[in-house]
Amino acid sequence: MVDIKQLFQTCFEQKRNTLTEYESKLVLQQIGIPVTKQELVDANEAAVLAAAKKIGYPVVAKLMVEDISHKSDVGAVKLNLKGDDDLKKALKELLAIKTSSTSPKVSVQEMAAPPITEVIIGMTTDPQFGPALMFGIGGILVELMKDVSFRIAPVSRFDCEEMIREIKGFPLLDGFRGKKKANIQKIVDAIMVVSKFVLDFPEVQEMDLNPVFAYENAILAVDARIVLRTHA
Repeated sequence: MVDIKQLFQTCFEQKRNTLTEYESKLVLQQIGIPVTKQELVDANEAAVLAAAKKIGYPVVAKLMVEDISHKSDVGAVKLNLKGDDDLKKALKELLAIKTSSTSPKVSVQEMAAPPITEVIIGMTTDPQFGPALMFGIGGILVELMKDVSFRIAPVSRFDCEEMIREIKGFPLLDGFRGKKKANIQKIVDAIMVVSKFVLDFPEVQEMDLNPVFAYENAILAVDARIVLRTHA
């Protein structure tokens, strides 16, 4: 359990407006969006191995430091680690990455099963209209394809279904080339939750859930980022 108001207040007191991935996923968990299991520990072998044992292999290891936001770009994400030896090797590689942090942490997370497809659910604040919700094809393709739809919060379930169906990549969710169909209603549920959350917490300037893994019977937020208003 996390006290969201208190977490935001702590960020402001620390003069930062961006929650870490770990903090962002704690918030998502609190508001009812499924996230990958995660343990945040000091970047030492004993702590990291203990976290992996608690979660269960295979795991993902991510270096968590203040000066690296796009972790994949610098090799700060190690995927599909199947045992202690894999994890020890990954930890050495993570600690070799240049950072100004004096107290690096490692987020050990469950390795999610491959999805039907990856999507992005997000929010940005429009100066005129306020919170604008976003949906699209996610993962590393989001910036390349720019296949997204927007609606102003609050939204209805009908609005959410329209958002989902109007993107060009919708066939990827709808059984493209014989693949299973993703659970559209679970995605709708998540967009509705985000809509309520950003209205309940006007401190939030923007947020990205990317990627969200879409499955036949579920969704799972694998990475997330929440940015607060600097003037709050």
